[in-house]
Amino acid sequence: MGSFEEQICSFIYGELTKAGLQPAMAALTEKIIITVGLAIAIYLTDQISRRLILALVKWWANKRNKVYEDIFVERRVFKHIAHIAPALVAKFGTSVLFNAHNGWIIFFEHIVNIYIIFAFVFFVQSIIQGGKAILAENPDFNDKPIGSYSQLLNIINYFFAALFVVSELSGQSMWALLTAAGALSAVLLLVFKDTITGLVASIQISSNDMIRIGDSIEVPKYGADGEVIEINLTTIKVRNGDNTITTIPTFAPITDSFKNWRGMEESAGRRIKRSIHLKIISINFLEQDSINLMNSNPGIAPIIAKFGPQPSNPLNSYSQITNLTLFREYLVQYLKNHPKINSKMVCTVRQLNPTDKGLPLEIYCFTNEKEWVKYENVISEIFEHIIAALPYFNLEIHESPSAVKTSN
Repeated sequence: MGSFEEQICSFIYGELTKAGLQPAMAALTEKIIITVGLAIAIYLTDQISRRLILALVKWWANKRNKVYEDIFVERRVFKHIAHIAPALVAKFGTSVLFNAHNGWIIFFEHIVNIYIIFAFVFFVQSIIQGGKAILAENPDFNDKPIGSYSQLLNIINYFFAALFVVSELSGQSMWALLTAAGALSAVLLLVFKDTITGLVASIQISSNDMIRIGDSIEVPKYGADGEVIEINLTTIKVRNGDNTITTIPTFAPITDSFKNWRGMEESAGRRIKRSIHLKIISINFLEQDSINLMNSNPGIAPIIAKFGPQPSNPLNSYSQITNLTLFREYLVQYLKNHPKINSKMVCTVRQLNPTDKGLPLEIYCFTNEKEWVKYENVISEIFEHIIAALPYFNLEIHESPSAVKTSN
């Protein structure tokens, strides 16, 4: 008595010859019947395995989280694993179909085994992509380089798939191939140098919390200035202010300097540090007529009163104020009372070193508005007010002679 496959073939062949077919025709008909039966069995197995797996998944999802089921179905996770069952049927069917031809059996078994390997690879890959999608919807992982780790897992998945395929075709064991791969480690390090560097950089970026998805960064070397939209194994994608996309290497933030605006966005305000240049010759002691005029302003009178009575001779006096002193005090008061300035943070008006362009007067404070357009509008409003208020204090903005001549 032969093997089970031989018994099936003998039974079909015997029934055909009993029906009156000639041996040659019976042998051909036997192969046709087995082929058609094998195709039907593969189709039915595929349909049954899919329905069975999906039914189990829905039962599990109803008890757990249906969102996860939808994500895995969208990534065709269960379809890939369902392909393994009909492949096993095909593997058995080839041994029946070619029971008398051992070479053909080995050939088709290699094909089926490789198909099973790829089905499992796609199954693992879809699980990785599904897991990536699930983590991407979790707020705790919004700022993590999930793409880098998913790419690394895919590389490992493909690496072992390649080893299994080579092992199947060559007949060598996995351990022998892994040993050979170890001997080629120097070559592998050279080939995957950028990938390994990117992986190390991704780990450093994540562990040191240097860059998150959604951060606004500036990397002058690569012309990147915008929002980080993706961090993967080898690149960081930045959407610039003009909606262009700049791609920089993942290791760039490790090796080159860059600016991250996250600290400002998480703080209580965005800094204003800007100056205007005053004409030095317009700075004078306040005369009594000017003092009387300004005392009529209820917003400025308390500032003048703070310095006390003004002496008639400003020289050798420590209480005589200038128009610039009064203007500085006024600006500090104006800024601290401004509704869009955070008065709880540093707020001052200071002089910088004089230059050939006049005396710089710097405004240093923090706005409540951190969004770029609103922030710029606040700056514009403040400096428009400053420029308009200067003549009231008999101060002038410095303009170079060439600029004045051109304007005239």
